[in-house]
Amino acid sequence: MADFFLPGLRCFIKLCNSIPIKYLSLIILVVQNSALILVMRYTRANVEEDKLYLASTAVVMSEVIKSIVCLVVLYLAPESHKRSLKRLSSLLNRELILNWRETAKLAFPAALYLIQNNLQYVAASNLDAATFQVTYQLKILTTAFFSVLILKKNLSKLKWIALALLTVGIALVVLPKGASTAVIAYITGNTTITDSTAETTAIGNQSNLQGFVAVLTACMLSGLAGVYFEKILKAPAPKPAAVSNTTNNTEEWSDDDDENKKAVVQDEDNLDDESLAASNQIWIRNIQMSFFSVLLGLVFVVMLQDGTTIVERGFFVNYTPLTWTVIAIQAVGGLIVALVVKYADNILKGFATSISIILSSVVSVWLFNFTFSGSFLLGAALVIYATYLYGL
Repeated sequence: MADFFLPGLRCFIKLCNSIPIKYLSLIILVVQNSALILVMRYTRANVEEDKLYLASTAVVMSEVIKSIVCLVVLYLAPESHKRSLKRLSSLLNRELILNWRETAKLAFPAALYLIQNNLQYVAASNLDAATFQVTYQLKILTTAFFSVLILKKNLSKLKWIALALLTVGIALVVLPKGASTAVIAYITGNTTITDSTAETTAIGNQSNLQGFVAVLTACMLSGLAGVYFEKILKAPAPKPAAVSNTTNNTEEWSDDDDENKKAVVQDEDNLDDESLAASNQIWIRNIQMSFFSVLLGLVFVVMLQDGTTIVERGFFVNYTPLTWTVIAIQAVGGLIVALVVKYADNILKGFATSISIILSSVVSVWLFNFTFSGSFLLGAALVIYATYLYGL
């Protein structure tokens, strides 16, 4: 059996090594995001409300697992010449606590993501599903806007056209079936269907104005947070400190020989830590980001949103092996996104995410008896064409 699989595995590894990390991370993101959509839907669709796991606790646990993975990577990093838990603790103390100004920079995007998630809830509560899903795709354009504004990225007219087509395409893909029927009816001029299907009214306490303001603000915050995090990840790492003079004065040692030797060892350890930190900034930044995400998530989301349920039924209520699978995929996804942002950019991440939505929908045909609507096929074609156009 091993003789059958090993050659294929070697070929796969060789193929992966031949692909630039920029494109490899994008491919992996497409696969990961597609898997996450499918597994998450399986664990939450057609499940009674009292048997659902708490999404807020799942998000927090995914951040915890992401931090653990980053810690393991730092511990096993080849740049670490003296691997030990004490050295890892020393590195974290220096990067997270002593270097608190750099750590504090990640509080801003973490807070923005928290506000964005809450605004999504407000928008979804005040808008019909079609309006919310379509309007929320404007985050693609806001990401491009902040990339130009903050990162000084130069986008040609052709790329802006591709981004506009991508926005329209993915909006059509995620359009609910009832609304998609209205769109097709409008295009074909069937006003009877349009009038009966497209008409929407505010229900109960819904406020269309409040919903629109919430979703547009969420789009702006999504673009700003993503681009700000990209700027931090792509910032040059701090240069290692100069070697202490004690390493050059060995001939002058006398009675303080032992103390000088300890000083040399300490200097070498510091240089090792700085070299390790400089070459592994992406993992350190993820730990810093997760720290604030977990802190803010526990205080403002878990306790305020689901605090009563947690007290009554526990933090891990209704968790199953599939729930942990979702959490693990989310955690891996967070790390993949960081790789994509560092080695590609947020705009390409938007393309990868859009393609993953189409891919997961295609797989859903077999798993969930999903059927394609006319708007889905049109949107998928636009997404594929926009991806091609952006690459020109």
